[in-house]
Amino acid sequence: MPETLAPAATAPAPAHSIPGMALVPTGAPLLCRNTIDGPLILSLDPKGSDFIEWQAAGDSNGGDVQIVPESFHKNVAFLRIVQRGIIIIENAEDNPSVALALGKQNAAWANRNSVQQAEAEASISRESNNDLIEMQCVGPNPRGQGACENTIPVREMQKNDKPPLCNTHEDLAPQYVPYDETVNGKIVKKWSRVQMTQRERQQS
Repeated sequence: MPETLAPAATAPAPAHSIPGMALVPTGAPLLCRNTIDGPLILSLDPKGSDFIEWQAAGDSNGGDVQIVPESFHKNVAFLRIVQRGIIIIENAEDNPSVALALGKQNAAWANRNSVQQAEAEASISRESNNDLIEMQCVGPNPRGQGACENTIPVREMQKNDKPPLCNTHEDLAPQYVPYDETVNGKIVKKWSRVQMTQRERQQS
């Protein structure tokens, strides 16, 4: 479980007497690095709605370095962890490892964004390619010649899952095998009925 530091319940001491105050520059957000082996959460209010979360030191995605806004700079809990060396105030220009951590954060964010966008596009594509279409039954014509004249509704993405057979011929599904046929330069799945001979019926 991440270590969580909430603000002290007692009234804050005067600014000049708060431990760690001299270590914290003022006037701009700070880059701060977590030095402990586990995650750390610093909360600005008891409800935890305003917080900063650091990942463990050396996090592969750079999550051990976070920007701390000015609203946290005089927070007693923040000053205490700075004083104890749990959190170190860094300068990206002076410490290449901090710049590297920020670069990892940007790369991780870009990767998450790319994955989310790809998933969203895939979802839209699946939805747009899953219309209800009509397919002709490949069963035999009950009058003896050609294919059945019935059509059946099939989802676009499921049209190749099984032979399109109407209610009259659906029990014939085991007799059909798929094969590929090139139509207008595209490979289309077709179904062929393989009928058993009298001898094969007797052996089955």
